[in-house]
Amino acid sequence: MQVVRFSYTGRLGHFLRAEATANALTYPIPPRTAILGLCGAILGLPKDSAQVVLDSAKFAVHGRIPDRFWHKANMRKTLPNALPFSVKKSDKGSSAEEKNTRLPQEMLWQPRFHVFASLPESHQSEFEERVRDGRTHFTPCLGLSELIASIAWISTDIGTLLGEGEHEVESAVPMDRGALDAKHARDQQLAIQKIRMPRSVDPTRVFVHENYLLERDARAIRIQSSSVYQIGPSRIVFM
Repeated sequence: MQVVRFSYTGRLGHFLRAEATANALTYPIPPRTAILGLCGAILGLPKDSAQVVLDSAKFAVHGRIPDRFWHKANMRKTLPNALPFSVKKSDKGSSAEEKNTRLPQEMLWQPRFHVFASLPESHQSEFEERVRDGRTHFTPCLGLSELIASIAWISTDIGTLLGEGEHEVESAVPMDRGALDAKHARDQQLAIQKIRMPRSVDPTRVFVHENYLLERDARAIRIQSSSVYQIGPSRIVFM
């Protein structure tokens, strides 16, 4: 398996949580669905097609959880022109076509991630070339289109599946693919958190979620697993 490793960085990031309502919470790292969209932007795939075309792609994310802060965001909703009806102006004289809402939004400050990506064979070579050359069809972003991302190639390696056993893993770990060594985590004073993030999405935007283990400072987590890959100097579990 050929795996491209690249850095995924920027000044600000926001990956909207599925359960967010009045407050726009963010996931601490990019979920697999966000990385699918990123790869689609690099390759120039049509909007919302990456989750189908790249469905079999394998991704892993390594990086410390960024600092976070809150701010008020102006969310302006424009009604489609194709609607067969019009909206009356309110007594305060607001526009019939637009509605503005101020929403508390959680932001990631200076996110820095390493992404491991193995795409279907039909797209892997082009993807590697584009990441190496810094070429993308669409501007890469960190969740929101306004939050521009920087992509930089690090290496291309052959991934080797390791056997069943105890391994110290650097990436986020899906909980159904490894059992945490709690004693090692306690002895090393690891700051581990469990978080539920989307793993896949279909064309009708129905998401499938997965539980993951993250270490706050990206220190290695020891797990019992048969799903660990050796990629260069790193040991990871694909999302």
